[in-house]
Amino acid sequence: MARVMRPDDAAAPPRWLPVWLAALPVVYVISPLALLALPALRRLPRVVWWVLGVYTLSQQLPALFAPEPLLASVLALARTGLMFGLIAVGVLLADTGRLRAMVPGLLAVYLTAFAFTVLGHADLLVQRLGHPYMTPITLGLAGTLGVWLALFAPGRLGWRLPLGVLALGVLLLSGSRGSLAAALVGCAAGFVIRRGRRLAVGVLAGVALLGVAFLLGQRLELGAITRLGSADTTGRDIVWENTLSVIRSEPWSGVGSYRLGGRLAAPGDACELWAAADGQAPVCPAWVRGLGSPWLIAHNVTLQQLAETGPVGLLGLFALLGAVAGAALAQRDPLGMAVISGLLVATVNDNTLLVPSPFFAEVFWIAAGSQLLSLRRPSAGTGALTAALMLALSAPLLASALPTPPGPPPQIALLNAPTTVRSPHDYITFVRFDLPPGRYRASLHSCLESCARIASLPFTVDAGGAPVITLSGSLRPVRRQVLELRLHPGTSSLRPQPLGTRRWTVEVRP
Repeated sequence: MARVMRPDDAAAPPRWLPVWLAALPVVYVISPLALLALPALRRLPRVVWWVLGVYTLSQQLPALFAPEPLLASVLALARTGLMFGLIAVGVLLADTGRLRAMVPGLLAVYLTAFAFTVLGHADLLVQRLGHPYMTPITLGLAGTLGVWLALFAPGRLGWRLPLGVLALGVLLLSGSRGSLAAALVGCAAGFVIRRGRRLAVGVLAGVALLGVAFLLGQRLELGAITRLGSADTTGRDIVWENTLSVIRSEPWSGVGSYRLGGRLAAPGDACELWAAADGQAPVCPAWVRGLGSPWLIAHNVTLQQLAETGPVGLLGLFALLGAVAGAALAQRDPLGMAVISGLLVATVNDNTLLVPSPFFAEVFWIAAGSQLLSLRRPSAGTGALTAALMLALSAPLLASALPTPPGPPPQIALLNAPTTVRSPHDYITFVRFDLPPGRYRASLHSCLESCARIASLPFTVDAGGAPVITLSGSLRPVRRQVLELRLHPGTSSLRPQPLGTRRWTVEVRP
């Protein structure tokens, strides 16, 4: 059994590194400083260099055939460089236990979230925990990381216990189901790796506390906690279907790293640096706007990679992930296993590996670097592990290949949709479906090479029939485009296909 390296077994990391880790959760724009660690990659075993080389080629080759090859190549190199810098940070740390340097930053995030919510007079009975510049998903992952550190990082109980309680509160009140799934999977994986009476007591106590908090939240009808029991994917099926249209438009090369957001962005939407709580998010600077909303994501690792780098880039990424997972299994590091397994699970309905991010992708690649440091030769099961990861994390793609459910297609009783307009702004469509009673959603999309959402609206059909619904928004600023009306079930799932579609062409004639 491989021995887990402890902090006192490895050379001390550079002095700037603990300070950078502590500040990262609060000031995550400092993520690119990880490039300073790149020289540490020389410490990695030769087999890891081969894996990193294969990954680099798998990103650069599709970029040469992307719609904008030069820009795609530069952006792929930038993403690869930042990933490798973070892996090098993990090499410098040598032990994931040193990630506890992030605790001050995490505590600052937790306290800011509680203060912002309380001072803003938000009602936690109906609202999720808020933060000035973090989304509920980011807060949930911050709570998840705190739980893992409290359980598996070395140190005294005096700081781990309050950290764990605060982190659990943030995790639950964020209402993020993906973060909760990541926390549970990560805790289970870490516990399997490091068995022990004290850890078992801690895990059981944590599970009991989680169960009590969940039941209490359900009893008090806290909105953030009650949504944790729902399987609704919160509209991600619409994003997945549009991402599939991007993949169909560039099936071999992809559109280039960081270029997917430009295809998914609604016409007329401004690029925003982050989701501000007051709705007044700062607009992206010109150089970011030129990339086309790079923060818009596919909410699934496989769809994101296929859309941006095609099948070659996808295979390269999963070859790297397979090596990371295999190294983590061999290293038998509980905290490293918790971070890697939990954040991989979260990629089913989010993108927790894309860099730069609000700290969580950075944590993944740092943990990956600490595990790859011990990889001397790939095990016989690495290929099978890679294939299993790809299958497990590709649920929306696999679900898109399922046959359409049997039954008559939905009918449209009324459709008022202009085919000629004078301006691409304020386009309005009126539609009424002929449907059995139930809950549904309608969405309108503009399609050129691929489709982008214009508007979406939930509606309910009762015994009196379906209502007339209005879908409005801006069209793309082109002479001619195809609009696509989609009907979806009321509850979104892993299955991205709509129940039915209707298409028509619109011309803009000034």
